[in-house]
Amino acid sequence: MADGPLIGFRVLDLTAVISGPFCTQLLGDLGADVIKIESPEGDSMRRGVGPQRGGLTASFLNFNRNKRSIVIDIKKEHGRDLVRRLAVKADALVENNRPGVAERLGIGYSDIRHANPKIVYCSICGFPPKGRLANFPAYDPVIQGYSGMAYIQGVKTGQPTAVKMALADKVSGMTAALAVVSALHAARARGVGQYIKVPMLEAMMAFTANDSIYGYTLLPEDEFKHLAPKSTSLDPFKTKDGWLTIAPFTEAQSQRLAEAVGHPEFWPETSDRRERGRSFMRGLAKLFPEKNTAEWLPVLEKADIPCGPVHNYETLLQDPEIIENESFSIYEHPSAGQVRAVNPGARFSETPMKMWRVPPKLGEHTDEILREAGIERSQVDELRAAKVIM
Repeated sequence: MADGPLIGFRVLDLTAVISGPFCTQLLGDLGADVIKIESPEGDSMRRGVGPQRGGLTASFLNFNRNKRSIVIDIKKEHGRDLVRRLAVKADALVENNRPGVAERLGIGYSDIRHANPKIVYCSICGFPPKGRLANFPAYDPVIQGYSGMAYIQGVKTGQPTAVKMALADKVSGMTAALAVVSALHAARARGVGQYIKVPMLEAMMAFTANDSIYGYTLLPEDEFKHLAPKSTSLDPFKTKDGWLTIAPFTEAQSQRLAEAVGHPEFWPETSDRRERGRSFMRGLAKLFPEKNTAEWLPVLEKADIPCGPVHNYETLLQDPEIIENESFSIYEHPSAGQVRAVNPGARFSETPMKMWRVPPKLGEHTDEILREAGIERSQVDELRAAKVIM
């Protein structure tokens, strides 16, 4: 049973793949009743690549907990009418179709607002609303490149490199979730709904801004372009048996680090701070391979230096800190069997985020949702016979 801060709110989820489903999963984690409206084929992530069991992929399971599923063929007029009827009792709707699709189908903001003036309607798209790319499709790698993220990742080698996860999708989903929650608050406080557009490019630019435009922040531009980030101080260090990370970002931390590893000369008094920093990193890079990661970490922790091991996913889930804090959970899914899920990232003392509903089977809650919407059984049978619902 949900008891998060969004309990009592209902969200219609017309999204697929990652950015939209991640947004609506976050809303569900917060307690909202999320109704995932799917085509008869279902969200493409149900049948995507990668591990799967019982007709569900790991990708779908990872982005669709805390939702109910209803199948509606929105290509048919009766299906679109059904979406508008469901919107009457909803607080928010999230969609991530290509720009213009929802409007052409008659379920765009103006159509849904006509059914429910107080609704919060959020569209996640690729690019901002003006210019030649406004209606272009976009996927994560395109946005990582366009936003400057791939450039930042490849500064050291000179070859742009994508972050090896759907970072732009997830950033856009988190941005959209924050926007929806804020707009729901405004709707309750002021009695008005509104339309939210979340272009992935702008969400990613806002996320990377402090790094990707570091040398362009202070004007005029040409005075600071050479300050584009090229530091390797964030990179992990090789140890005898693995890798570790450190983050000595203050003068005192760097001095303590040099003393802790037995080489105070690594951090001398000097006016050339940039060269001192580079020399410090070179010295540490030669020193750390002399011992195992497990030998270095206690030394660094005792000196109160921000540090940690570099995990892969197998070792992460075996880490004592992760286990003790119950940062992930294992549950039984009726189709997929035993599933491991990472828990929500925020801990509420009174209204906790949690998984309170397992990812749904396709159309699992169709009848239940239509019954709540006040649709007569005879009409449900007609819609099913016409293959509008499933």
